[in-house]
Amino acid sequence: MKKYFEISSRHVFFWFIGVLVLAGLILSSTHSYLLFHSLVEVFSIVVSFSIFLFAWNTLSFTRDRFLIVLGIAYLFIGGFDFSHMLAYKGMGVIPGDGANHATQAWIAARYIESISLLAVPFLFNRRINHHMVFWIYLAVSAVIFAMIFRFHVFPESYVEGRGLTQFKIISEYIISCILIAAAIVLYRRRGEVDGVMFRLLFASIGFTVASEIAFTNYVSVYGPANMTGHLLKVVSSYLIYRAIVVHGLRTPYKSMFRELAASKSELERYSQSLESCVAERTQELEQSNQELRYLSSQLVNAEQKERKRIARDLHDSIGQSLSAIKLSMENMSSSLSSRLDKKDAASLEKVVSMSREAILEVRRIIMNLRPPALDGGIKATIESLCREFNSFYPDILIEKNLQIEEDQVPENVKTSMFRLLQESLNNIGRHSGAGNVRVFLLTENGRIRFEVADDGKGFDPQTAAAAQAESGFGIAGMRERAELSGGQLHIRTGRGSGTSIVAIWPEDKINTGFASTG
Repeated sequence: MKKYFEISSRHVFFWFIGVLVLAGLILSSTHSYLLFHSLVEVFSIVVSFSIFLFAWNTLSFTRDRFLIVLGIAYLFIGGFDFSHMLAYKGMGVIPGDGANHATQAWIAARYIESISLLAVPFLFNRRINHHMVFWIYLAVSAVIFAMIFRFHVFPESYVEGRGLTQFKIISEYIISCILIAAAIVLYRRRGEVDGVMFRLLFASIGFTVASEIAFTNYVSVYGPANMTGHLLKVVSSYLIYRAIVVHGLRTPYKSMFRELAASKSELERYSQSLESCVAERTQELEQSNQELRYLSSQLVNAEQKERKRIARDLHDSIGQSLSAIKLSMENMSSSLSSRLDKKDAASLEKVVSMSREAILEVRRIIMNLRPPALDGGIKATIESLCREFNSFYPDILIEKNLQIEEDQVPENVKTSMFRLLQESLNNIGRHSGAGNVRVFLLTENGRIRFEVADDGKGFDPQTAAAAQAESGFGIAGMRERAELSGGQLHIRTGRGSGTSIVAIWPEDKINTGFASTG
């Protein structure tokens, strides 16, 4: 509790000035008590209206929504204090029976003030309909004002010659009890309000209680008990002015920087969390990609093995059987040609021709399943494909530069190279309009580099990839074959500038056992 009531040395000056002001007010009472009373009430009224103006004009951006309730309350408290000042005995502004009306207005103002201060702690961190609050205070104040000054039905509070009535004295004690309850509730909920504001409000309530007790003991409205009560009210008004207006004007800037710092800290925390989450998801995605590539390579490896097995079976069984049938039919045709008429000889020759076509078809199927040329090495396979290409496109010249040893190229990479070259030559012959083709296979800084380049008309890679996406072949298929064998495919092309297909297998990839593609 100590930290809530510490008073720093820099406040001593303000207290000193306050003491001087109070001394000046006391001196003014020796000259004219009405002057003293008017100065005190004007100060309290100005404070009340200042609290309202501050609360109303900061409504749109303040976080302390309870302030608007306090501001509206002090608007009407100031109104009753103004009525109290004008109706005070000797002022002659509001006609009435002595000091009764002024005392009634005072009691009404203090009831509104005490009940409002008791209600405020329960409104911390709550949403408030300030329009409804304003109309409630307006209706209550209008009824009380009419009871005092229009219909004269408000209980008497002061009787000339006798002093305070029982109603007035009991009301002061009730108001004091309400204020004490407000202080207790405020203390219990001090964690929900700014520390400086809490201390000033708490002290203001304390001085208001002392003021109310002082007002239970005077007989004359000009007596010392009445003056003491008004001096205590000055202190109370100053403290609540400091709590709401002065501190409220300074706090937004401190709160702004505090909230900016908190927002920055929160943003950094979210940023770090997001980066961590992205890194974690990226790692998971990379791991998933690696697993997918491994499973894909295993699948392709199994497919390649099955292709090799089927090709071998076709060669050893059906291929050999067809060759034997063809040879037998040729021998039969040769030995029986003189005995057969032309019709039978033509039928036999047709069967021999069909057996030749069947053998060629089997060889084509075997070639598509797995090129037998790969058994002779990748260099021989490249030479074979180039010769076959030239047989179909004799006007296109092929330059070959194969600076690599057979054992430098893993088996899985050989099949990928064969398919890449096969697809590239097919595209060159059909689409490029090239006159020259260059085929390079070499090692470069521990990497295998395979390139097929032409001087044709080139193409737009995105347009070509989109056109071939549905079939799964073309650029996408070539890139997939390279990646599944651990390599990377790069295409350099442009309309009218030829095309270069480059596949590179890094050293750390070609030795990791990636499966071959078929």
